[in-house]
Amino acid sequence: MKKTPLRLARAAAATAAVTTLALSVAACDSGGSGGQGKARDERDTAVAYVEALNDRDAKALAELGPPGNEGAEQAARALVGTQGGRGLHVDDVKVSHEFGPDMAQAEIRATDAKGRAVRENVTLERHEKKWYVALGADPSGTPKSPAGTTPPSPAAAS
Repeated sequence: MKKTPLRLARAAAATAAVTTLALSVAACDSGGSGGQGKARDERDTAVAYVEALNDRDAKALAELGPPGNEGAEQAARALVGTQGGRGLHVDDVKVSHEFGPDMAQAEIRATDAKGRAVRENVTLERHEKKWYVALGADPSGTPKSPAGTTPPSPAAAS
């Protein structure tokens, strides 16, 4: 059978469709709340955070919180109430690890539904091989006082 341009185009389209389907299935399997036991990197976690906010899905957002953190559901509901439904499209995610390998700051650069640029910083933490959005509070954590919140005393300034 002779390969005509039409047959070659059909074969290429079929190959592209199969590849797209395979990538879609892989994406659904690796991120979000459906991939509970699987590794999720910082960028995937930041994008899942934006998707949960866009969908106003407090349950999905709470599932991005670290396991065992108290108040993650309440924090997720509050975030959805104030930040949800903006129709953000993620343009870029920059990740920094200034506080060690298991803590990260993700700077999300996005465009909202009206075409305006939006920047949001999200704190992430890693447990085992999976990244989580820092929602709620770790019940085993020791409260820490914030550094540099009081002005220096006059004696220290001289």
